Amino acid sequence: MSRKAKRISYNLNNYNLIRSRELGLKPKLGHGADISKKLYSNLDVCRPKVPVEKTKCEQGGIFNLEFSFDGRMLVSACKERSVLIFDAANQKMIKKINEAHCNCVNCVRFLNDYTFATCSDDNTIKVWDTRMLNCATRTLQGHSNWVKNIEYSEKENVMVTSAFDGSIYAWDLNSPTENNVLYDKVFVMNGLMRTKLTPDGTKMVICTTSGYIIIIHDLNLRTLSHDMKTFRPNLYRLMQLSEQTFPAATMFNYLFYHSRKSNRLEFIDDFPNDVEVISSLQIHPMGWNALSRSINGSENEEWTSVHDIQSRDASDYEDAYLYVLDSALPDINAEESPPEDVENARPTDIWMGFITNEQLSAQRSQRNQSNQENLHSSMGIIHSGLVGRDNYTRYFRKRPEDRFRIVKNLPRLTHFIKEQSVGKGYIKELCYSSDGRIICSPYGKGVRLLAFDEQLQEVSYCVPEKPRELFTVAEINDYHPDVVVCCKFSPKHYQLVSGCLGGEIVWYHPIL
Repeated sequence: MSRKAKRISYNLNNYNLIRSRELGLKPKLGHGADISKKLYSNLDVCRPKVPVEKTKCEQGGIFNLEFSFDGRMLVSACKERSVLIFDAANQKMIKKINEAHCNCVNCVRFLNDYTFATCSDDNTIKVWDTRMLNCATRTLQGHSNWVKNIEYSEKENVMVTSAFDGSIYAWDLNSPTENNVLYDKVFVMNGLMRTKLTPDGTKMVICTTSGYIIIIHDLNLRTLSHDMKTFRPNLYRLMQLSEQTFPAATMFNYLFYHSRKSNRLEFIDDFPNDVEVISSLQIHPMGWNALSRSINGSENEEWTSVHDIQSRDASDYEDAYLYVLDSALPDINAEESPPEDVENARPTDIWMGFITNEQLSAQRSQRNQSNQENLHSSMGIIHSGLVGRDNYTRYFRKRPEDRFRIVKNLPRLTHFIKEQSVGKGYIKELCYSSDGRIICSPYGKGVRLLAFDEQLQEVSYCVPEKPRELFTVAEINDYHPDVVVCCKFSPKHYQLVSGCLGGEIVWYHPIL
């Protein structure tokens, strides 16, 4: 067993803290950060006086952990079709639900004080009541592949799920039918990995297997399906990487306009590594940023990244465009007006997408060494004849500038750190502390506690001018028999849990 920590200095001690409270003295500036430094830097494994009954490995790996809203109960999703429920006060198991699903359980999400939902590789979602755990209260069917994610929108009063079938469903739990619950398929895309909602329900954040994150600002779930009906994110991303316009993609530029009142799109693609798959995603408790873990194409590097997802000034988007013209037309840049004569331009056929995004990135990096015509040749553009100028004439007559214009992605990366590349093939779920100061990341057979700066300040007080490395508060290693793949902070107490592929759960609290 081992625990490594940075030497963190703090001014408070227990006596001074209690004495100041007795005297009614107001906290000094930085008081909260100093308390956090003391508590988080001293987190270690919990060894209660009454021995805790260890969970056996028969339930398989612990894939996900979730506390109830009051922090009194912990629920875990397990590989071998089971769900474990614990009393967080004494770490005792309350209930083990065997055969909760017909395949491994991937995610747990509390919907209110007594109700939680689970999803599984059996393509279903089940809703459970903690006061009656003999069987699920509802089984929801609709997805056609492994369901990996559950969110709940209090604003819309719906549950949101996403699966490897590329679909995001919104379930109206208040409108059950005879055999199921009414749902809407609100978004569809290839390469969907995880979907998260901000705490206030105003943003949806989606991570993908294609190396970028999608933000939907000013979210309106009731109109999302209509707004995104024929939009294909991967086609637009392909256009960004190739820097060539596809009429079938540029006609959706309006979805990115800052003036859009609801369901406005934005892509994030600035990562510290050559990212291929963004495997896990979490949102800051205040909705300020998105925390993700990404893997490169060779699967030998993993990174944790933090991206700002807050709305920015309209002026930041004014020049966020790239204008691409046919070689027969003069070059222009984003500061100049788009060309008036759009009839002479040649739209690029979307059948160019037979090469990978990774190849496109490599070709774009060599662009200075080759002219536009050679680039066309190397990319192997094929004109099928199915997509031509006449198909989009009506749209581009109203918005001629969009024919040549590609939206550029704003830099959003604020913090990053390299992780251990172990447990290949398994997704590692990160988490935030309830106050948003600390990130817990699976790290080998233990966890690592990370902060935005050495003072453990809230991110709003230490936004860097350029991306910087996260500060390591502590490494808590070797308390697990196998690779840790998930962790979770209590929403109410200074308590942390982690779960590993060996089927064990370890509890941590401050040792002062």
